[in-house]
Amino acid sequence: MEWINDNWQIAVGSILALAGGWYVPVLRKLYILGLKSMLSEKVLTKVFITVAEHFVKSTKNTLDDVWIKEVKKKLN
Repeated sequence: MEWINDNWQIAVGSILALAGGWYVPVLRKLYILGLKSMLSEKVLTKVFITVAEHFVKSTKNTLDDVWIKEVKKKLN
């Protein structure tokens, strides 16, 4: 809570700068390029495997353990 009280101006300024930059064509292209690079196939695959492993570990059945092992083998 203390961090929010100390840094709220920086957080609001950053959000306003990003939102305001969306209306400037050059900055909008840079934002889109950055998002596309973050959403590459490798990143999405890694996110999918991480989330799937989390769900598999939370269950007690063994069928999903076999499934995630096969998915990881095919995707890596």
